[in-house]
Amino acid sequence: MKKRFLASLLTVVTTMSLFVGCKKTDSTTEEIITEVNEPVSIEMWHYLTGAQGEVLQSIIDDFNSTNGKGITVTAVNQGNITDLNKKVVAAAQSNSLPAIINVYPDLATGLIQDGKIIDLTPYINNDKIGMKDEIKNDYVKAFIDEVSQWNDGSIYGIPLTKSTEVVYVNETLLGTLGYTMNDLKNLTMEKLTEICKKSKEELDIPGFGFDSSSNAFISTLKMDGKDFIELDGTINVDNEWVREFMQYYKDNTEKGYFRTPGEDTYLSGPFSNEKLLMYQGSTAGAAHIQTNGQFVLGISEVPKFEDKFNAVIQQGASLFITNNTTPQQRYAAYEFIKYATNTENTAQFAVATGYLPVRYSAEETTIMKDVLSDIESIYGKVYPVAKEELDYAYYTPAINNAQSARNIIQEKYESYVNGSITDIDTFINDTTSQVKTSIQRQ
Repeated sequence: MKKRFLASLLTVVTTMSLFVGCKKTDSTTEEIITEVNEPVSIEMWHYLTGAQGEVLQSIIDDFNSTNGKGITVTAVNQGNITDLNKKVVAAAQSNSLPAIINVYPDLATGLIQDGKIIDLTPYINNDKIGMKDEIKNDYVKAFIDEVSQWNDGSIYGIPLTKSTEVVYVNETLLGTLGYTMNDLKNLTMEKLTEICKKSKEELDIPGFGFDSSSNAFISTLKMDGKDFIELDGTINVDNEWVREFMQYYKDNTEKGYFRTPGEDTYLSGPFSNEKLLMYQGSTAGAAHIQTNGQFVLGISEVPKFEDKFNAVIQQGASLFITNNTTPQQRYAAYEFIKYATNTENTAQFAVATGYLPVRYSAEETTIMKDVLSDIESIYGKVYPVAKEELDYAYYTPAINNAQSARNIIQEKYESYVNGSITDIDTFINDTTSQVKTSIQRQ
């Protein structure tokens, strides 16, 4: 999930109710098509461009030429993620959705509620075409959990474009301060602040920043076991932990130990220019870092506060099959999704795009082994750390207008830690009120 896309996720999802609560049906025994006897054509909508779009198209071309079932997939780029989401919503209203859509779970929520996305469980559990054991044992659990969150245990999507966060470190500057990467193992916020204090005093640069201010708030709240917004609409902003950590971030930002992206938009820029010691950002954003041979790049797991839980967000879009399809097209779509996310293809897709592979077995492929053994490869440095973090990665509940709510907390977080909002009660009250309005808007 390339970080440029994160900020642009759709802010308005029409005709979608606040709560999901999908009714449990006997989906595992639903009759499905398990073969086709004549050619079938299907369409997939996505938002991938450049090298990402090219590798997707290469996988589609290979599938079309080798599936032996007469299935033809056509990929259609619908612009960026915001454009795609708007077109998906419009198509859902006119019952003209394509067979496959590559969207985020918050958009899928309303579509599932309205019966626009099919339950994949009957296909996954089928004796002939299923992949139940692979879903259970090979696909990354955190990714599958996200597409199984809609109360009834069914799986509605298969992950494709996924990422988490790591800490990018200027290992060279870190060394001048008397620290090594070993000092960042099991990193706490308290230890991080100690390092950042030295960075400001000795190098005159901030020591740390969150590339995503919304993730800074949401992940720190999760360290206390709380979701920003629960699936039933509960908003967890007014509590003592929020008051404590927001003051902590404010104090350290005012001292110059921490910083927010501000007018730089993303911290990969100042980090590459050695104006920032380290920052927490998306694994899919690694390609934006340019060391230019001036420093050694190190990768660390994300920090946590002492006596709190480890918490790192995982995000990204998954592949969903719509109900604007014939049984033959649904089967064809399922077969393509299986192919696109098989071990070889998820490895190929990950290395080419910067996303994470959605299967653990990707590590056993030649392409992954080669990149992981390349000491010059940024991806080879990022992936092993990200893999460890996925053991405690979480997903955010897919509530209505989730991205709008994220935009609000992003703006409020930065306003508070940078001093535009001076009172914590104002921060809490304004955030709660605006988020409540946002998630209730249809």
